[in-house]
Amino acid sequence: MSKLKLLILFSAALYAVNSNALSPVAIEGKALYPACNVCHNQAMEPPLGPPMWGVQRRYKKGTLDAEDFVKSMVDFVKAPTLENAIHDKAVEQLGLMPAMPLPDEMLKKIATYILEEKFQPPCEHWRIAVKRAEKKGDIEHAKRDQYQLERFCK
Repeated sequence: MSKLKLLILFSAALYAVNSNALSPVAIEGKALYPACNVCHNQAMEPPLGPPMWGVQRRYKKGTLDAEDFVKSMVDFVKAPTLENAIHDKAVEQLGLMPAMPLPDEMLKKIATYILEEKFQPPCEHWRIAVKRAEKKGDIEHAKRDQYQLERFCK
C-alpha cells in the first residue's frame, strides 16, 4: 500500500474517532450520569423513567441548539412540571419525575453528556415493553414497541 493511501486511511480513522469524542464538559457529565441511569436504565422492569435514547431525541427535536438543549433539560430536572415535560406518554405511564436537587453546574455537565453521547436504541426496553403490553392485553402499545424493535434493533 502506498504511503499516500496509508496516510489517507490513517487520517480518516483518526477523524472518525475524534468526531465521536466527547467534549471535556461531557466527559465530566458522563462520570455523573449514573445518577440519571438509576431511573433511565433501559433494562429496568418495571421502568422508572424512559430510556435516555428517547429523551435525548425529544430534547434535540424540541430545542434550538446545544445551549437551549442544556438549559431546557436543566430547568426541567430542577423543577419538573407537566407544562415543561417533553415526553407525554412517559409521564402518563410513569408519572412526573422528582426534582433533582443537584447543583446547576453538575446538571449542566450531565445535560451536556446527554446531548453529546450516542446512546444505543433501547432494544431491551422495547422487548420488555412488548411482553408487558401483551400480558396486559394492550395490543396497541405492544404493536408500537414491536415496530420500534423492528425499526431500530435488527
